Amino acid sequence: MRHSRASARLSGLILAIAVLFSSALPACVAYTKKSLFAADRDQVYVAYFDNATFYRGIELDLTDRVVAEILSRPGVSVTSREEADVLLSGRITKVRQRVLSENSDRLVDAENTQITVEVEILDARTGDLVRQATLTQRGEFVPDKGEDLESAQREAFRFLARDIVRLLEEDF
Repeated sequence: MRHSRASARLSGLILAIAVLFSSALPACVAYTKKSLFAADRDQVYVAYFDNATFYRGIELDLTDRVVAEILSRPGVSVTSREEADVLLSGRITKVRQRVLSENSDRLVDAENTQITVEVEILDARTGDLVRQATLTQRGEFVPDKGEDLESAQREAFRFLARDIVRLLEEDF
């Protein structure tokens, strides 16, 4: 008889824990589906980034990556300048390449590229500057693995795009 009471208590405890966790789970799922953008700034116009470096074409790649990052977030969309709540623009100010390591023959084993961007967010209705930031990210590449500067730039752009979109999510 003692064994059955202990077993019943244990079963009751397990049931209570299961109910507790199952009731918390839907709240987590609902939170991830909710927009992180305020309703009055969920329409974003993204201007093509300017490029103050001699690396040509990277401004187009960064702009495309930022647009893709915005579109991957729930509750926000990219729109025309006329329909926008927020205007996003930026300028690539610096691209640096560094050798990280060399082998015994003094051939490069690993390199990285570091990209710096100035970003501005404007209120589309008033034209007021809402946020300004300078962001830097890097991407690494290993030539022996078939990686090159472009793959490192793509990695840096992915991180920069994530950081830029996070600026849009923050309260103004």
